Amino acid sequence: MHPLLFTLAYANSQKRLLTLEEIHRYQIGSRYSLSDLAVELTKNNQIKAHQGLYGLSYDFEKLLALRQEKGRESIRRYRRVLQYARLLISIPYIKGIFLAGSSSFSTGNAKKSSDIDIFIVTDPNRMWFTRFWLTIITQTLGIRRVGDLEENRFCLNHYITANNLERLDHTLYAAQLYSDYIAIGQSSQDLLQKFWQANLWRQDYFNQASSREYPSLSQLQAYPIKNLLEWFFNHFSIDIWDKLAKLIQRQKIRSNSIQSNPHNRIQVDDTELEFHPEPNSIKAEKIIQNILQNL
Repeated sequence: MHPLLFTLAYANSQKRLLTLEEIHRYQIGSRYSLSDLAVELTKNNQIKAHQGLYGLSYDFEKLLALRQEKGRESIRRYRRVLQYARLLISIPYIKGIFLAGSSSFSTGNAKKSSDIDIFIVTDPNRMWFTRFWLTIITQTLGIRRVGDLEENRFCLNHYITANNLERLDHTLYAAQLYSDYIAIGQSSQDLLQKFWQANLWRQDYFNQASSREYPSLSQLQAYPIKNLLEWFFNHFSIDIWDKLAKLIQRQKIRSNSIQSNPHNRIQVDDTELEFHPEPNSIKAEKIIQNILQNL
């Protein structure tokens, strides 16, 4: 199969049409220049174009309307992130926060009901303590996703420590997800470069993907009180506080029904906390196969 067809089939599985620049960034298994892409896209009658957007003729009209709607919703979520970004990166022992998922994919792929996925990196040996305070603060402000309350709320379901940057889920979906991370805060921007360096396998899927920086987010600095709080906790038994936070949270995690589903992706240890339902990579592969059969 022509690599551009597969690229657009993958975008279709994410319910996306792509611009020429986005196809260049997300092309799978090819290295076309922008000018060569413009020529190649006109050669295949299974590829449709309208208003600078490209996709498979399959479901094109439906996805065209959806792209406009999701673009507006993504802007709404971006404003929400800006509203709370500096507070989030100021929580003690947070090394970095990356905007992830539908809010960051390309120019945005958020539905009206979407939450805001963030990927959190903490100092080593401080993950449980950091998660405790991040949960308390976002819950108090009413901005944390809880149960069915998810629209425009922050989803806090993935934490790692800064000494555990390498990812082992080497799939197409994961490569796109990690390549698309957007750093929140200046320290996060520096950490994101290390994260990508630790996961060079991404280039096996998206060898043209380059970093995207949004100055309104990446140039943010934590409030000065963050350093003061870390100094305080470092001098007043932080190891004990982290162990206590771990004890409380482990008991709550054990009682959560999410662990009873064998298809869910759950990771609970001192370097990573992940709570995801059936991985989107599996769902995407099923959808792609259906699309390819319809071509």
